Amino acid sequence: MKKKIDITNEFLKIIADPSRLKILIFLKDKPQCVCKIYPMLKISQKLASHHLSQLRKLNLVKQERAGNFMHYSINKKVLKKYMHILNSTIKI
Repeated sequence: MKKKIDITNEFLKIIADPSRLKILIFLKDKPQCVCKIYPMLKISQKLASHHLSQLRKLNLVKQERAGNFMHYSINKKVLKKYMHILNSTIKI
């Protein structure tokens, strides 16, 4: 089983990238397809998909097919878990 410090480090590495953090912020209100995400970030669709796959590695985002499009949303339960671990790791 991973230690809290390892889990916290993994989480922080994933969200340290400005594009990934912007994606999480963009998804906080409603699910979006990658066709809406990459123009907002002013990056290629391929790069946006890469960032989304990195976020999916930790289950921070969920994906759901809607016709020809893949919609992404924040996995709030998992994000809360990571935030709780982060808070307990650096508790002041």
